[in-house]
Amino acid sequence: MKSAFFGSLAKRASSFFGAALLGGIAYMPLQAEDKLSLPSDIPVEAFAALPSFTHARISPNGEKLAYFIEVDGQREVLIQSIDGSGAMRIPPPKKSNFQSFRWANDNVILFRSGMSLRRVVFRTQTSETRWFSLDLETQEFKWLGKPRKKKDRFVSQHERIVDMLPNDPDHVLMELDFDLNAKAEVYQVNVRSGRRASRKGERTGIQNWYTDNQSEVRLGNGYKNNEWITILKNADGRWIDLENMDWSKRFSVEGFSNSQDVIYVSGPSDQGTEGLFELNVRTGKVIDTIFLHDRHDMDYAFEDADTGRIEGVVYTDDFTRIQYMNADRRKIQRSLEKAVPDSVISILNHVKSKDWYLILVETATNAGDYYIYDRPNGNLMFVARIHPQIEPDLMADAKPVSIPVGDSTKIPGYLIVPNGKPLENLPTIVLPHGGPYGVRDTAEWDYEAQFYASRGYLVLKPNFRGSGGYGPAFRAAGNMQWGGLMQDDVTDATNWLIKSGYSDPNRICIVGSSYGGYAALMGVIKEQGLYKCAISLNGVTDLPRLKSGDNRHTVGGRSWTKRMGLKGASDKDISPYHRAEDVSAPVLLLAAADDARVPWKMTRDMHKRLKKLGKESTFVKIEKGTHHMVTAQARLTHLKAAEAFLAKHIGQ
Repeated sequence: MKSAFFGSLAKRASSFFGAALLGGIAYMPLQAEDKLSLPSDIPVEAFAALPSFTHARISPNGEKLAYFIEVDGQREVLIQSIDGSGAMRIPPPKKSNFQSFRWANDNVILFRSGMSLRRVVFRTQTSETRWFSLDLETQEFKWLGKPRKKKDRFVSQHERIVDMLPNDPDHVLMELDFDLNAKAEVYQVNVRSGRRASRKGERTGIQNWYTDNQSEVRLGNGYKNNEWITILKNADGRWIDLENMDWSKRFSVEGFSNSQDVIYVSGPSDQGTEGLFELNVRTGKVIDTIFLHDRHDMDYAFEDADTGRIEGVVYTDDFTRIQYMNADRRKIQRSLEKAVPDSVISILNHVKSKDWYLILVETATNAGDYYIYDRPNGNLMFVARIHPQIEPDLMADAKPVSIPVGDSTKIPGYLIVPNGKPLENLPTIVLPHGGPYGVRDTAEWDYEAQFYASRGYLVLKPNFRGSGGYGPAFRAAGNMQWGGLMQDDVTDATNWLIKSGYSDPNRICIVGSSYGGYAALMGVIKEQGLYKCAISLNGVTDLPRLKSGDNRHTVGGRSWTKRMGLKGASDKDISPYHRAEDVSAPVLLLAAADDARVPWKMTRDMHKRLKKLGKESTFVKIEKGTHHMVTAQARLTHLKAAEAFLAKHIGQ
């Protein structure tokens, strides 16, 4: 079926083939068809909408294009010929949502779906993943991890592709745990039939397996007795426990090189940031530095989408960027950056037969535009915009700031300044991120922050200590600092806004999701009078209850909950539910009923306690959205409730 949307897309894309050359590459920026005059003219539905076109990938032979679209507020995959014909919509399996997909070969595409389920074996709601395949020739849709009636006891909670087997396009290696005993096994799975054969048996403490460049399973890690362990198969074929290796106390394995003796590892440098290095396993010595930045950590080693081999490093300064190891890829990226200045360029996949590159172009005011770079002809052909209903010219820019906080430290952050407004005496939203550990905010387009800015609010996104990307010491400073140093950094950042004259001190609200929701509630508990209101979405309201659930029901739960709390204080001392009598401002509490990370009833109970204490509290239950707000309806419910609440308490 070929939709009207597809006809429009094909028509618009074709107009870019005749663009004039610029720096050796043909490029024409997208022109808005229906421009709005003011940011506030953009309806809330446009911000809440899921991306209209995202995660695009071209098939290996360059003949087909697949990507996510939004249908009735949910992700579906649309597959078409490269010219726009023969479009096919693929909805996710019942009660699930698509998370990603990849081409197995020219005619088979693989889908990963996620869901929240309540299974008797777990006694609680859990997040789960499944992998499916679609044969475009036969139209057969297969569940690759489907249990066999006799042999497999349960459905595996998480299904993970370990290796795409680039030399065998009809098979993949998958990680499954049918016993649900936290001991994963690796199977070779036929992507068409779903038939599988065991390739690596289970081992105590190993939940994740990894392969080398020859697709041999050579690394495993996971939790054993709530301690993180890693095992490695060395060049002699022996499995060694890395906790006994001196170098493993400093470095983590990221992947394999073409040499049996050389691996890629990440770890701290003398500059205080984490980089990527080559290490000789036999000697335990670093033999080369692959990536090192003087101010920012590497995020992770970047793998080629087709081969699974390490291709470069992803890191974040103000934007998420890729540094390629291959000199030719670096040359291509430099050429593209000259053709499309003041943008972040990501190469997503390569069609070898045509020498085409699918790329994504992003800015602080644009979530991204997709292009095909036809290298032989020097053309950059527009494909689609991620959010076509959002006009980038009306979006707010993100201004990097360095914020002085306690003990003479400065923390990084971003000011999202309403378009056309002077940076002075503005109604303000302080928006601490979730996580909290290892997560950070950036200058990239953010639908929630941009929505608030479109309504005239200044938004501050502070990267408090505990955030990732700024070195191990910065991250570790947040350990056991819930309600402590991490909260104080947010408070100091708020006072900095007032002192700088940016914010109206009588119109500041603290807003957040997950850990950010916890920080929002603790803000109106610890800082009497500083915030006029607080909004918590899927926030942690009852810390003792959350930790108890993690310890009982989650692999490794007792390990990571050791960082959740405040040194020298009881969990109840820093738990919003147990400190409800100290809440000093109106609160809006929102929770998704299918949130498997923070059970929604914790938020409901917080609301009941506040009402019993005579506090001003509003509770909104979101029926379907999960912890990460994956549906458009969930986002719309959230943004509409927040808009009304903010207008009442800090609006004009």
